[in-house]
Amino acid sequence: MQLGKRIRDLRFRRGLTVQQLAEASGLSKGFISQVENDRTSPSLATLRDLARALETSIAFLVVEDDHTPHIVRAGERPRYQFGGNGSSVEILSAQPKRNLELLMAELSPGASTGAEGPKQQGEVCLMCVAGKVRMTCGDHAVVLDAGDTCHYDGRAPHAVENIGTTHARVLIASTPASLEPSVRVQEAASAVPANAVPKNGVEVGTLT
Repeated sequence: MQLGKRIRDLRFRRGLTVQQLAEASGLSKGFISQVENDRTSPSLATLRDLARALETSIAFLVVEDDHTPHIVRAGERPRYQFGGNGSSVEILSAQPKRNLELLMAELSPGASTGAEGPKQQGEVCLMCVAGKVRMTCGDHAVVLDAGDTCHYDGRAPHAVENIGTTHARVLIASTPASLEPSVRVQEAASAVPANAVPKNGVEVGTLT
């Protein structure tokens, strides 16, 4: 798919006019029209502005269409242990990252996974697969039981805490995929030294 058509199609899906996209990206209306009609090629910095305004990634805008299914076998998922108590996070979506990221987190009682501040630039949908968790997003807090879902704005500070007495498991889908996803854990009883895993872009640590 041509770059201009992809930008135009995504703008339509977001329900934006050319003027609204221009205001959100800081670019001129005329320039966006030229890009959408493939009359000019945007620079990397301009693509970044457009991707941010369209709540997607640069990779989604420029990568060629790929209709080949990408399989991630259960035994081949990138998996990270944290806290020393059985808590873990697995990356279920294909690598390298595309426009959708899918994570599975397992939290021990009292542990939480989330962010100290905004980490994602788009939407997130979380499903409590097992156990009971408290989902906090901005000033809002809700309790989710197994089977419940929560759809929220990933730009707001958010966190998920296991408030049950058994391990909880949550499925987290986000778009666009985070370039530097972050998973942090807060232990209810004791602090655990932070560890970083920079090669895979996943940070595991302890909130204090």
